[in-house]
Amino acid sequence: MRLIGILIIAAALSYIAISTAQDSVTKTVILVRHAEKMIGQKDPSLTEMGQVRAKQLATTLVQTQLTLAISTQFARTKETLIPITDAQKIPLLVIPATTDINQHIEQIVAKVKQQDGNIVIAGHSNTIPLIIASLGGPKIPMLSEDEYDKLFILSIPQNGAISLIQTQYGASSSKKSE
Repeated sequence: MRLIGILIIAAALSYIAISTAQDSVTKTVILVRHAEKMIGQKDPSLTEMGQVRAKQLATTLVQTQLTLAISTQFARTKETLIPITDAQKIPLLVIPATTDINQHIEQIVAKVKQQDGNIVIAGHSNTIPLIIASLGGPKIPMLSEDEYDKLFILSIPQNGAISLIQTQYGASSSKKSE
């Protein structure tokens, strides 16, 4: 099953590279929920498993040329993207999550629309679906508190339909039956 997930990601990223080469105005936004976080802290860092997942995300996206990474002010979202920003030498833009979630989403969408190139965003279980919808993608359900492995690839052409591919990266975060 993991091999199938890797093949799907490789095919999707190859499609992105081909589309971007053919149509330089297509923008790709890659969205993930932050990796696994420590429990019981006000601003938790990533667990050891979360740090591994963050490195797996950077490895998964190694062939995808990115221009910007966006996170919230929280350690877990920033730490999820640090391996990518370090590897690709791209800036990490922090857009603070505020009590007004709609304002937060609007600020992210505005930045994505202003930015040229491909962007990676680490958000939260409640913000990723809202960002996708606000960028013109389909409505998807909120992520559960134990979902860390979903990777969303949103292709936004200057002309034409926006498309969303949902896949998985790293180890499965679903509960395994024993």
